[in-house]
Amino acid sequence: MRIGIDVSMTADSKTGLPSYTRSLVEALARVDRHNEYLLYPITWHSLPPNHRESVLPKAANFRRVCGRWPQRWLDRRWQQSDRAGRQRLLGPPPDVYFSPFHNAPDRWLPRLVCVWHDVSFRVHPEFSTEANRVYCEQQFERSVRLAHRFVTVSHFSKQELVRAMGVPADHIDVVHEAADPMCRQLPGAAVPARFQAQLGGAPFVLYVGSVEPRKNLATLVEAYAALQARSRHPARLAIAGGSGWKNSAVHEAVARHGLADKVHLLGFVTDEELVALYNTCALFCYPTLYEGFGLPVIEAMSCGAPVVTSRVASLPEVGGDAVAYVDDPKDTAALSRVLQQVLEDDALRQRLRQQGLAQAATFSWDRAARETLQILERVVADRELDPGDVRMGEDERGLDAGFHDVERPPEGAFRWMMQRGTLHLRPRAAQRTLRVTAASPLPEQTVTLVARVAGSVVGTALLGHGPRTFRFELPPHVPGDRLLDVELTVNHVLPPAMKGDDRRELGARLFAAGFV
Repeated sequence: MRIGIDVSMTADSKTGLPSYTRSLVEALARVDRHNEYLLYPITWHSLPPNHRESVLPKAANFRRVCGRWPQRWLDRRWQQSDRAGRQRLLGPPPDVYFSPFHNAPDRWLPRLVCVWHDVSFRVHPEFSTEANRVYCEQQFERSVRLAHRFVTVSHFSKQELVRAMGVPADHIDVVHEAADPMCRQLPGAAVPARFQAQLGGAPFVLYVGSVEPRKNLATLVEAYAALQARSRHPARLAIAGGSGWKNSAVHEAVARHGLADKVHLLGFVTDEELVALYNTCALFCYPTLYEGFGLPVIEAMSCGAPVVTSRVASLPEVGGDAVAYVDDPKDTAALSRVLQQVLEDDALRQRLRQQGLAQAATFSWDRAARETLQILERVVADRELDPGDVRMGEDERGLDAGFHDVERPPEGAFRWMMQRGTLHLRPRAAQRTLRVTAASPLPEQTVTLVARVAGSVVGTALLGHGPRTFRFELPPHVPGDRLLDVELTVNHVLPPAMKGDDRRELGARLFAAGFV
């Protein structure tokens, strides 16, 4: 089995989605020496400048697509190629393509499995930028049209995909994440040298993650300020993570309470620094409002840090009985009281350390890799997933080359077809008729559509300006109940004088095609 995996984002960062992908790929290399893995450091629409820094295990059955070509040559060819040319650069499709980054490639793939970690962009749009929200909505809509299976990282996220996005529950598998193996207890760990001046010598409360509204850091700063006002505990607050968006409230809270010398925004930290911080903090606090999984909680527990977090979303599923919870993450007073309780109770901290280590040990990347591999194998083997039809804007899993982006006018979603378009469809038992709904861009009936199945012409039709449905009977020699190449061609493309500034090759409008 040839398994393709999008690893493009792993070149830029080791946090969030890139961290998930990197850990999963490295675990797959440990547990699977049989299947062939094609790692795509290039997405279907862009060429990241540092794509050669993406994850690549040393295992012999893993290779990087386009990895052997000289950078300058690849850059030039990619920029000069159209969509079809870029697909040729990426090579033939694998048996199954695994997309871990909240997106779906817009090309035909025999099998596509998409990972959606959470749906905060729809449930809590106020936590996102408008650009990110629109992008996620577009990608999710594409995933619904193209994906054969969804994977998510918690049972909570599965419920959200069903509730908020309308994905059928039986189309979704849950595979829990885990901490990177680097996250472990380090005997004699010390605060990283870079942060000694800020944190050295004093206990500190640690937060790890991006600085954005969903993480509820303004409430954490307020709770810490209340703790400082009523307690003499010397703990400082360390926030480790890159600046996300809409985070001015965090900086305003620090300034308003005069905490610049006690609240330290550390920015991005290295892997070694991160593990050292987990090992040396007095406690780890993750007051998030919404989370698909909550990986920092597992990481902190794996390093022996006592954890305080919110009893919301996926966090109870991850933390179990091994963490101290705040029922309402926006309750500043409650969060402040829990912080103080854990900081001042040595026995409680020790109990949380031991329970956290045990809870974190129940999550494993090797197990996640095996479970993911089982899903991919099952999806490839399931011939019932072969599409029998294509409905533009709804289910386009059989759509291959020769089509432009979907459009949605009042008469129904369609795609402009070039002079030739190809699909891959499988007739079910007793289905011996190809049904095509298409239209001509011209007002008069001058465009002829020719339909071929498995290389044989099965019929022709004269297209009208509005959508019409045509039926073509399959000849006896065309096999049934297997994936077949369906080729649609037209004898006329729209001339430049009728297209204005549109430079696309426009042959016909296709609304639907399939076997009945």
